[in-house]
Amino acid sequence: MEALMRHVPLIVLGLALPTTAAPVPKDAGKNLIYFPTVVGAKWVYEDERGGEEAVEVSAVEKDGDELVVSRKGVDGTSTRYTQMIVSTKGLRQPKDAFNDKPEPVWVLKCGLRAGESWETPSGKRTLHEAEEVKVPAGTFKALRVVVESGTETLTSWYAPGVGEVKRTQKRCGTVTVIRSLKSFTPGKK
Repeated sequence: MEALMRHVPLIVLGLALPTTAAPVPKDAGKNLIYFPTVVGAKWVYEDERGGEEAVEVSAVEKDGDELVVSRKGVDGTSTRYTQMIVSTKGLRQPKDAFNDKPEPVWVLKCGLRAGESWETPSGKRTLHEAEEVKVPAGTFKALRVVVESGTETLTSWYAPGVGEVKRTQKRCGTVTVIRSLKSFTPGKK
């Protein structure tokens, strides 16, 4: 009994020491939107040939729990990717922009675990962990989505509130940066 009593203060001291929990991530518990939803938001992208494409949000319409975001070229021309359906579930286009099939396609699915995939008309898409991506517009923490289609692989990175910040293409073992965000200006509420 005497030997046990000598260890009681150590046991009590061990219980009284503060414990340290892992830090809570800044975005924990938030439903992130991976696309701008305010008219006037503007992207300027550099392409692989050194050219630029400037696109802005031209309209936002509410459709239930989703927002239909329309885009156009800053010069007034239409873009290939005119609409994006935006929600906390992810990003969807009304039709597949890669092959113009008339069925909706999930571009980014939120709520999946890294490594989970889904099928689209243009190929299998796989979600990967968020990672830091450096582009001319800055450094973004962005989710990576890889699209495998035959012999070609497209990889896009999506940042919260911004959308796609970078896209690469891998063909015949060669990776090319197709587009890279040069600047982003949020719309004014």
